[in-house]
Amino acid sequence: MDQGARRVFLFGWSMGAQVALQLAARPRYGRLIAGLVLESPVLDWVATIKANCARAGLPAAAGLLALPWLMSPLLARAVGLPGAISLGDLDWIARARELAVPTLILHGAHDDSAPPAVSRKLAALRPDLVQLEIFDADHTMTWNSGQERWRSTVAAWLSSRS
Repeated sequence: MDQGARRVFLFGWSMGAQVALQLAARPRYGRLIAGLVLESPVLDWVATIKANCARAGLPAAAGLLALPWLMSPLLARAVGLPGAISLGDLDWIARARELAVPTLILHGAHDDSAPPAVSRKLAALRPDLVQLEIFDADHTMTWNSGQERWRSTVAAWLSSRS
């Protein structure tokens, strides 16, 4: 950190948004991160699991059956995970107050993998930090649905923070 960049912007697509958010929340890195650009972010794993069940033709509630297998140390090890996954640590609706950097969210209105309603909720909870842009697109396809709008939105947002 002593010889590298002094300010960085992190881009995260889908689950990569979780990585960017987790890094931004860590004190060691948080002070270096000037902002986040999140494309179709997975902000709430429970909502994402339910959405993906529905996308697969299963009842959304079927996703609730997976939760103990992820969250219980014993069950997680039984399915080959090294340990339990704390889904609460990955829930940025519950952790909205911890968001400390300006964030641009680009989300497709037709995303059936990472529900855009979750991004809308985070934007409503943190209007001081979150700018949400909804595109006529599916999961991670906002650039494809409007390349010029995508470029101009990201460029303007980044320029306003430099």
